[in-house]
Amino acid sequence: MPSRRPERVSGLLLETVAETLLREVKDPRVSTVTVTGVKLSPDLKTAIIFFATHRDDEVASALAGLRKATGFIKRHVAGQLRMRHTPEIEFRHDETLDQVNHLESLLRQAAEKERGHLA
Repeated sequence: MPSRRPERVSGLLLETVAETLLREVKDPRVSTVTVTGVKLSPDLKTAIIFFATHRDDEVASALAGLRKATGFIKRHVAGQLRMRHTPEIEFRHDETLDQVNHLESLLRQAAEKERGHLA
């Protein structure tokens, strides 16, 4: 039976990083960041943390702020999770919401064309 530890650690990591960003990190570039998911390597040594922002033009500055705060976040995570080895943290923009918005736009356009042909 496969271990559920990576799944549990991912959930705890998601909560801890989100809480740290909300309460501890004072950089205004990360004030609009929402943590959307964590992908943890099977050996628990690397964690990719996905984030979204409210506006597309904030992504680059938010990523810069997150990268600058990575050491602080990792230390805070280490203190909270009390693991023998804290995973290396990498932040990546979650493009899922952008893809959903694009698909919705395409579906809306197709529906408008269909209504135009029926009229």
